[in-house]
Amino acid sequence: MLNFDEDLAQAYRYYQDLIFAVSQRSHSRLNQLLTTKLTVLPQPLQKVQRTLRQHKKEILHSFKHEAYTNGPVEGTNNKIKVIKQVAYGFRNFANFRIRILLALPNTYIAINWKNKQTARAKVQARAA
Repeated sequence: MLNFDEDLAQAYRYYQDLIFAVSQRSHSRLNQLLTTKLTVLPQPLQKVQRTLRQHKKEILHSFKHEAYTNGPVEGTNNKIKVIKQVAYGFRNFANFRIRILLALPNTYIAINWKNKQTARAKVQARAA
């Protein structure tokens, strides 16, 4: 397919170079790719390159601070959305919240909830 259309071949090479630069966290290679003249690239890639240029600073910061990610938060949000879709029939928010806490036992919210429940049980035990 790449032999039949030069624009497609050029777009594919540019795309592969971008993937390589990001995977290697290469500042110089990414700078080189983003300084390519827009007129040299096929039309669809011109918009992509403009967007990448606008977010270049953030992309380079992600190279520097690779240990920090919002992946766990995104995963938690996704699980909550799935529960929300499946649990359409919950009658009140308390049941919905309990279902989330059961599905996500190691999250910050669930751990704090368990700590509050333990503290409440201790207070009730002392009062009895």
